[in-house]
Amino acid sequence: MASTLSPSYAADLASNVYLIKDEFSRKGFMMQYKDDFAMDSSTMSKGKTGAFMVVKKAHVMAFMAQGKEKGKFEKQAVIAIKGTASLYDALTDLNAGVRHCHSGFPVHQGFFYAFQSILHDLRKFVSSLDGVTTIHCVGHSLGGALATLAADWLKLNAGAAVKLYTFGSPRVGLQMFASACTSNLKPNNVYRVYHKTDPVPLVPTWPFYHVPYEGIDYLAYSPLSGKPWEYHFMKHYMTTAQKAGSWSALAKNRPSTYLEASLQRWLKSDTAVSLTANTLDLLNAALLYVIKKAMQLTGIVIVTAFASTFTLLDRMAMLLAKAVEITGDFSMWVYHLVKKMAAMIGIKVKEGANLTVSFIRAVFTRLHQRIADMIWQIGRDLK
Repeated sequence: MASTLSPSYAADLASNVYLIKDEFSRKGFMMQYKDDFAMDSSTMSKGKTGAFMVVKKAHVMAFMAQGKEKGKFEKQAVIAIKGTASLYDALTDLNAGVRHCHSGFPVHQGFFYAFQSILHDLRKFVSSLDGVTTIHCVGHSLGGALATLAADWLKLNAGAAVKLYTFGSPRVGLQMFASACTSNLKPNNVYRVYHKTDPVPLVPTWPFYHVPYEGIDYLAYSPLSGKPWEYHFMKHYMTTAQKAGSWSALAKNRPSTYLEASLQRWLKSDTAVSLTANTLDLLNAALLYVIKKAMQLTGIVIVTAFASTFTLLDRMAMLLAKAVEITGDFSMWVYHLVKKMAAMIGIKVKEGANLTVSFIRAVFTRLHQRIADMIWQIGRDLK
Protein backbone atom coordinates (compact mmCIF):
# COMPACT_ATOMS: atom_id res chain seq x y z
CA MET A 1 0.00 0.00 0.00
CA ALA A 2 1.23 3.48 -0.82
CA SER A 3 1.91 5.61 2.25
CA THR A 4 3.23 8.48 0.11
CA LEU A 5 1.80 9.57 -3.22
CA SER A 6 4.29 9.35 -6.06
CA PRO A 7 5.18 12.62 -7.83
CA SER A 8 3.19 11.61 -10.92
CA TYR A 9 0.11 10.48 -8.96
CA ALA A 10 0.10 13.68 -6.88
CA ALA A 11 0.55 15.84 -9.99
CA ASP A 12 -2.21 14.01 -11.89
CA LEU A 13 -4.58 14.48 -8.96
CA ALA A 14 -3.69 18.17 -8.61
CA SER A 15 -4.47 18.57 -12.32
CA ASN A 16 -7.55 16.36 -12.53
CA VAL A 17 -9.28 18.07 -9.60
CA TYR A 18 -9.91 20.97 -12.02
CA LEU A 19 -12.37 18.60 -13.74
CA ILE A 20 -14.91 18.82 -10.91
CA LYS A 21 -16.33 22.12 -12.14
CA ASP A 22 -19.62 20.68 -13.46
CA GLU A 23 -21.74 17.54 -13.16
CA PHE A 24 -20.55 15.98 -16.42
CA SER A 25 -16.83 16.45 -15.74
CA ARG A 26 -17.27 15.27 -12.13
CA LYS A 27 -18.57 11.93 -13.42
CA GLY A 28 -15.43 11.57 -15.52
CA PHE A 29 -13.26 12.43 -12.52
CA MET A 30 -15.01 9.84 -10.34
CA MET A 31 -14.66 7.18 -13.04
CA GLN A 32 -10.94 7.84 -13.18
CA TYR A 33 -10.46 7.30 -9.45
CA LYS A 34 -13.21 4.77 -8.73
CA ASP A 35 -10.74 1.92 -8.12
CA ASP A 36 -8.77 3.92 -5.56
CA PHE A 37 -11.37 5.83 -3.53
CA ALA A 38 -14.91 5.40 -2.26
CA MET A 39 -16.72 8.46 -3.52
CA ASP A 40 -19.84 10.04 -4.87
CA SER A 41 -21.04 13.58 -5.46
CA SER A 42 -21.18 14.17 -1.70
CA THR A 43 -17.38 14.07 -1.61
CA MET A 44 -17.25 17.31 -3.59
CA SER A 45 -17.05 20.42 -1.44
CA LYS A 46 -18.52 23.76 -2.47
CA GLY A 47 -16.50 26.71 -1.29
CA LYS A 48 -16.66 30.47 -1.66
CA THR A 49 -13.68 32.56 -2.60
CA GLY A 50 -12.86 36.23 -2.67
CA ALA A 51 -10.73 38.81 -0.95
CA PHE A 52 -11.70 40.00 2.52
CA MET A 53 -15.36 39.29 3.42
CA VAL A 54 -16.64 39.72 -0.13
CA VAL A 55 -18.30 36.40 -0.97
CA LYS A 56 -18.42 35.36 -4.58
CA LYS A 57 -20.45 32.67 -6.33
CA ALA A 58 -20.14 29.28 -4.66
CA HIS A 59 -18.55 26.55 -6.76
CA VAL A 60 -17.16 23.07 -6.27
CA MET A 61 -13.50 23.47 -5.33
CA ALA A 62 -12.40 20.42 -3.32
CA PHE A 63 -12.51 16.64 -3.53
CA MET A 64 -12.41 14.52 -0.36
CA ALA A 65 -12.50 10.72 -0.24
CA GLN A 66 -11.35 7.70 1.76
CA GLY A 67 -9.36 4.90 0.13
CA LYS A 68 -11.20 1.71 -0.70
CA GLU A 69 -10.84 -1.35 1.50
CA LYS A 70 -8.21 -3.78 0.23
CA GLY A 71 -7.10 -1.14 -2.28
CA LYS A 72 -3.74 0.59 -2.49
CA PHE A 73 -5.06 3.49 -0.39
CA GLU A 74 -6.75 1.45 2.33
CA LYS A 75 -6.74 3.30 5.68
CA GLN A 76 -5.79 6.49 3.82
CA ALA A 77 -7.74 9.51 2.63
CA VAL A 78 -7.14 12.26 0.11
CA ILE A 79 -8.17 15.91 -0.08
CA ALA A 80 -7.50 17.68 -3.38
CA ILE A 81 -8.24 21.39 -3.80
CA LYS A 82 -8.19 23.35 -7.05
CA GLY A 83 -7.00 26.87 -7.59
CA THR A 84 -9.74 29.17 -8.86
CA ALA A 85 -9.72 32.49 -10.72
CA SER A 86 -11.56 34.11 -7.81
CA LEU A 87 -8.69 33.33 -5.46
CA TYR A 88 -6.45 35.63 -7.50
CA ASP A 89 -8.49 38.49 -6.00
CA ALA A 90 -7.08 37.50 -2.64
CA LEU A 91 -3.52 37.00 -3.79
CA THR A 92 -3.22 40.28 -5.68
CA ASP A 93 -5.05 42.59 -3.27
CA LEU A 94 -2.47 45.20 -2.23
CA ASN A 95 -4.33 45.85 1.02
CA ALA A 96 -4.55 42.19 2.01
CA GLY A 97 -3.78 41.69 5.65
CA VAL A 98 -3.22 38.65 7.83
CA ARG A 99 -5.47 36.61 10.10
CA HIS A 100 -4.66 34.08 12.77
CA CYS A 101 -5.45 30.61 11.48
CA HIS A 102 -6.79 27.73 13.56
CA SER A 103 -3.35 26.84 14.88
CA GLY A 104 -3.02 30.41 16.14
CA PHE A 105 -0.47 31.76 13.67
CA PRO A 106 -0.75 34.57 11.07
CA VAL A 107 -1.62 33.66 7.48
CA HIS A 108 -2.71 35.52 4.36
CA GLN A 109 -6.18 36.91 4.96
CA GLY A 110 -7.60 36.00 1.54
CA PHE A 111 -6.50 32.37 1.80
CA PHE A 112 -7.85 32.16 5.34
CA TYR A 113 -11.35 33.27 4.29
CA ALA A 114 -11.38 30.87 1.32
CA PHE A 115 -10.36 28.00 3.59
CA GLN A 116 -13.08 28.95 6.06
CA SER A 117 -15.65 28.37 3.31
CA ILE A 118 -14.77 24.67 3.00
CA LEU A 119 -14.07 24.04 6.69
CA HIS A 120 -17.62 22.87 7.45
CA ASP A 121 -17.37 20.17 4.77
CA LEU A 122 -13.87 19.29 5.92
CA ARG A 123 -15.09 18.76 9.48
CA LYS A 124 -17.91 16.54 8.22
CA PHE A 125 -15.50 14.53 6.12
CA VAL A 126 -13.06 13.99 8.97
CA SER A 127 -15.84 12.88 11.31
CA SER A 128 -16.88 10.26 8.72
CA LEU A 129 -13.43 8.67 8.40
CA ASP A 130 -13.07 5.13 9.67
CA GLY A 131 -9.66 3.76 10.62
CA VAL A 132 -7.72 6.24 8.50
CA THR A 133 -4.08 6.61 9.51
CA THR A 134 -2.82 8.93 6.73
CA ILE A 135 -4.43 11.88 4.95
CA HIS A 136 -2.93 13.29 1.74
CA CYS A 137 -3.56 16.98 0.94
CA VAL A 138 -2.94 18.02 -2.67
CA GLY A 139 -3.23 21.31 -4.55
CA HIS A 140 -1.89 23.38 -7.43
CA SER A 141 -1.42 27.15 -7.43
CA LEU A 142 -3.96 28.80 -5.13
CA GLY A 143 -5.30 25.31 -4.39
CA GLY A 144 -1.87 24.58 -2.92
CA ALA A 145 -2.29 27.47 -0.49
CA LEU A 146 -5.63 26.05 0.69
CA ALA A 147 -4.20 22.52 0.83
CA THR A 148 -1.51 23.91 3.15
CA LEU A 149 -4.13 25.40 5.48
CA ALA A 150 -6.11 22.16 5.30
CA ALA A 151 -3.03 20.11 6.22
CA ASP A 152 -2.31 22.45 9.13
CA TRP A 153 -5.89 22.10 10.41
CA LEU A 154 -6.00 18.32 9.89
CA LYS A 155 -2.80 17.74 11.81
CA LEU A 156 -4.41 19.34 14.85
CA ASN A 157 -7.86 17.80 14.46
CA ALA A 158 -7.84 14.55 12.48
CA GLY A 159 -5.75 12.22 14.64
CA ALA A 160 -3.83 10.93 11.61
CA ALA A 161 -0.54 11.49 9.83
CA VAL A 162 -0.88 14.28 7.26
CA LYS A 163 1.12 14.64 4.06
CA LEU A 164 1.10 17.79 1.93
CA TYR A 165 1.79 17.98 -1.83
CA THR A 166 1.75 21.36 -3.58
CA PHE A 167 2.63 22.43 -7.13
CA GLY A 168 3.39 26.09 -7.86
CA SER A 169 1.89 27.24 -4.56
CA PRO A 170 2.24 30.83 -3.32
CA ARG A 171 3.46 31.60 0.17
CA VAL A 172 0.68 31.17 2.73
CA GLY A 173 1.71 32.64 6.07
CA LEU A 174 4.27 34.59 8.01
CA GLN A 175 7.41 33.03 9.46
CA MET A 176 5.66 31.88 12.66
CA PHE A 177 3.05 29.95 10.70
CA ALA A 178 5.55 28.44 8.24
CA SER A 179 7.81 27.28 11.06
CA ALA A 180 5.01 25.85 13.24
CA CYS A 181 3.23 24.15 10.33
CA THR A 182 6.49 22.54 9.17
CA SER A 183 7.24 21.35 12.69
CA ASN A 184 3.75 19.89 13.14
CA LEU A 185 3.63 18.11 9.79
CA LYS A 186 7.35 17.17 9.87
CA PRO A 187 9.50 18.35 6.94
CA ASN A 188 9.65 14.89 5.34
CA ASN A 189 5.85 14.94 4.96
CA VAL A 190 5.83 18.11 2.83
CA TYR A 191 6.39 17.91 -0.92
CA ARG A 192 6.54 21.43 -2.40
CA VAL A 193 7.22 21.34 -6.13
CA TYR A 194 7.91 24.52 -8.08
CA HIS A 195 9.41 25.40 -11.42
CA LYS A 196 12.37 27.75 -11.54
CA THR A 197 10.55 30.18 -13.86
CA ASP A 198 7.12 29.99 -12.18
CA PRO A 199 6.43 33.41 -10.56
CA VAL A 200 3.49 32.34 -8.35
CA PRO A 201 5.66 30.61 -5.70
CA LEU A 202 7.51 33.93 -5.33
CA VAL A 203 4.46 35.82 -4.06
CA PRO A 204 3.39 37.23 -1.71
CA THR A 205 6.87 38.63 -1.05
CA TRP A 206 8.41 38.95 2.40
CA PRO A 207 7.20 38.73 5.21
CA PHE A 208 5.43 35.62 3.88
CA TYR A 209 7.28 32.29 3.93
CA HIS A 210 6.81 28.86 2.38
CA VAL A 211 5.98 25.57 4.03
CA PRO A 212 8.25 23.72 4.54
CA TYR A 213 10.12 26.41 6.40
CA GLU A 214 13.07 24.02 6.60
CA GLY A 215 13.74 20.69 4.95
CA ILE A 216 13.54 19.80 1.27
CA ASP A 217 12.07 21.83 -1.58
CA TYR A 218 11.50 20.15 -4.94
CA LEU A 219 12.79 22.66 -7.47
CA ALA A 220 12.15 21.66 -11.08
CA TYR A 221 14.14 23.14 -13.95
CA SER A 222 12.14 25.13 -16.48
CA PRO A 223 13.42 27.17 -19.42
CA LEU A 224 12.61 30.78 -20.18
CA SER A 225 9.42 31.17 -22.18
CA GLY A 226 7.58 33.82 -24.17
CA LYS A 227 5.06 33.85 -21.32
CA PRO A 228 6.85 34.41 -17.98
CA TRP A 229 4.20 32.26 -16.31
CA GLU A 230 4.11 29.39 -18.85
CA TYR A 231 5.61 26.90 -16.41
CA HIS A 232 2.96 27.58 -13.82
CA PHE A 233 0.50 25.42 -15.79
CA MET A 234 -0.18 21.91 -14.47
CA LYS A 235 0.67 20.26 -17.80
CA HIS A 236 4.30 21.18 -17.21
CA TYR A 237 4.24 20.03 -13.58
CA MET A 238 2.77 16.69 -14.73
CA THR A 239 5.56 16.28 -17.28
CA THR A 240 8.19 17.17 -14.67
CA ALA A 241 6.76 14.66 -12.19
CA GLN A 242 6.62 11.89 -14.79
CA LYS A 243 10.19 12.50 -15.93
CA ALA A 244 11.52 12.58 -12.36
CA GLY A 245 9.77 9.38 -11.36
CA SER A 246 10.61 9.75 -7.67
CA TRP A 247 10.83 12.36 -4.96
CA SER A 248 14.52 11.64 -4.45
CA ALA A 249 15.19 12.54 -8.10
CA LEU A 250 13.38 15.87 -7.71
CA ALA A 251 15.15 16.60 -4.42
CA LYS A 252 18.52 16.78 -6.17
CA ASN A 253 17.67 20.22 -7.52
CA ARG A 254 17.41 21.94 -4.15
CA PRO A 255 18.56 25.57 -4.62
CA SER A 256 21.30 27.19 -2.58
CA THR A 257 20.56 30.23 -0.46
CA TYR A 258 21.90 33.67 -1.37
CA LEU A 259 25.03 34.77 0.46
CA GLU A 260 25.02 38.22 2.04
CA ALA A 261 27.89 39.33 -0.20
CA SER A 262 26.05 38.29 -3.38
CA LEU A 263 22.93 40.20 -2.29
CA GLN A 264 25.02 43.29 -1.61
CA ARG A 265 26.62 43.02 -5.07
CA TRP A 266 23.21 42.66 -6.72
CA LEU A 267 21.77 45.63 -4.84
CA LYS A 268 24.70 47.87 -5.78
CA SER A 269 24.93 46.74 -9.41
CA ASP A 270 23.58 48.82 -12.26
CA THR A 271 22.66 45.85 -14.44
CA ALA A 272 19.26 46.01 -16.11
CA VAL A 273 16.44 44.22 -14.31
CA SER A 274 13.07 43.05 -15.51
CA LEU A 275 10.08 41.50 -13.80
CA THR A 276 10.89 37.79 -14.00
CA ALA A 277 10.81 34.88 -11.57
CA ASN A 278 14.58 35.17 -11.11
CA THR A 279 14.51 38.86 -10.21
CA LEU A 280 11.51 38.33 -7.92
CA ASP A 281 13.51 35.67 -6.09
CA LEU A 282 16.48 38.00 -5.74
CA LEU A 283 14.24 40.87 -4.68
CA ASN A 284 12.64 38.82 -1.93
CA ALA A 285 16.05 37.80 -0.55
CA ALA A 286 17.35 41.38 -0.78
CA LEU A 287 14.20 42.75 0.86
CA LEU A 288 14.60 40.31 3.73
CA TYR A 289 18.26 41.29 4.08
CA VAL A 290 17.54 45.04 4.25
CA ILE A 291 14.42 44.70 6.42
CA LYS A 292 16.26 42.56 8.99
CA LYS A 293 19.00 45.19 9.21
CA ALA A 294 16.38 47.91 9.63
CA MET A 295 14.64 46.02 12.43
CA GLN A 296 17.96 45.53 14.22
CA LEU A 297 18.67 49.27 13.98
CA THR A 298 15.24 50.47 15.06
CA GLY A 299 14.06 47.71 17.40
CA ILE A 300 10.76 47.74 15.47
CA VAL A 301 9.13 44.41 14.63
CA ILE A 302 6.66 45.25 11.89
CA VAL A 303 4.80 41.95 11.60
CA THR A 304 3.23 41.81 15.05
CA ALA A 305 0.65 44.61 15.10
CA PHE A 306 -2.00 42.96 12.92
CA ALA A 307 -4.91 45.08 14.14
CA SER A 308 -3.35 48.25 12.76
CA THR A 309 -5.08 50.18 10.00
CA PHE A 310 -1.75 50.17 8.16
CA THR A 311 -1.01 47.53 5.53
CA LEU A 312 2.20 45.50 5.47
CA LEU A 313 3.42 47.79 2.67
CA ASP A 314 2.77 50.80 4.91
CA ARG A 315 4.68 49.26 7.78
CA MET A 316 7.67 48.27 5.63
CA ALA A 317 7.88 51.80 4.22
CA MET A 318 7.67 53.35 7.69
CA LEU A 319 10.32 50.97 9.03
CA LEU A 320 12.80 51.74 6.25
CA ALA A 321 12.24 55.50 6.48
CA LYS A 322 12.74 55.35 10.26
CA ALA A 323 15.99 53.38 9.86
CA VAL A 324 17.28 55.98 7.38
CA GLU A 325 16.40 58.71 9.87
CA ILE A 326 18.30 56.98 12.69
CA THR A 327 21.53 56.30 10.82
CA GLY A 328 22.85 57.85 7.65
CA ASP A 329 25.08 54.85 6.89
CA PHE A 330 22.09 52.54 6.49
CA SER A 331 20.41 54.85 3.99
CA MET A 332 22.74 53.46 1.30
CA TRP A 333 21.08 50.02 1.46
CA VAL A 334 17.57 51.47 1.49
CA TYR A 335 18.50 53.59 -1.54
CA HIS A 336 19.86 50.56 -3.43
CA LEU A 337 16.78 48.47 -2.56
CA VAL A 338 14.33 51.19 -3.62
CA LYS A 339 16.38 51.82 -6.76
CA LYS A 340 16.20 48.13 -7.72
CA MET A 341 12.44 47.97 -7.12
CA ALA A 342 11.92 51.14 -9.13
CA ALA A 343 14.06 49.80 -11.99
CA MET A 344 11.82 46.73 -12.20
CA ILE A 345 8.92 49.02 -13.11
CA GLY A 346 10.90 51.33 -15.37
CA ILE A 347 11.52 54.20 -12.94
CA LYS A 348 14.93 55.79 -12.32
CA VAL A 349 15.80 56.86 -8.78
CA LYS A 350 18.61 59.39 -8.52
CA GLU A 351 21.25 59.20 -5.83
CA GLY A 352 20.38 61.53 -2.97
CA ALA A 353 16.62 61.03 -3.43
CA ASN A 354 14.62 61.88 -0.34
CA LEU A 355 13.69 58.46 1.11
CA THR A 356 10.44 59.48 2.79
CA VAL A 357 7.67 57.10 3.84
CA SER A 358 5.44 58.27 1.02
CA PHE A 359 8.16 57.86 -1.62
CA ILE A 360 9.19 54.39 -0.46
CA ARG A 361 5.58 53.31 -0.18
CA ALA A 362 4.81 54.61 -3.68
CA VAL A 363 7.60 52.45 -5.15
CA PHE A 364 6.44 49.43 -3.12
CA THR A 365 2.86 49.94 -4.28
CA ARG A 366 3.65 50.38 -7.96
CA LEU A 367 5.92 47.34 -8.03
CA HIS A 368 3.36 45.18 -6.25
CA GLN A 369 0.72 46.39 -8.68
CA ARG A 370 2.91 45.22 -11.57
CA ILE A 371 3.36 41.87 -9.86
CA ALA A 372 -0.40 41.70 -9.27
CA ASP A 373 -1.05 42.37 -12.97
CA MET A 374 1.22 39.47 -13.91
CA ILE A 375 -0.43 37.12 -11.41
CA TRP A 376 -3.88 38.16 -12.67
CA GLN A 377 -2.81 37.25 -16.19
CA ILE A 378 -1.94 33.79 -14.93
CA GLY A 379 -5.39 33.57 -13.38
CA ARG A 380 -7.03 34.53 -16.67
CA ASP A 381 -4.99 31.94 -18.57
CA LEU A 382 -5.92 29.22 -16.08
CA LYS A 383 -9.66 29.71 -16.59
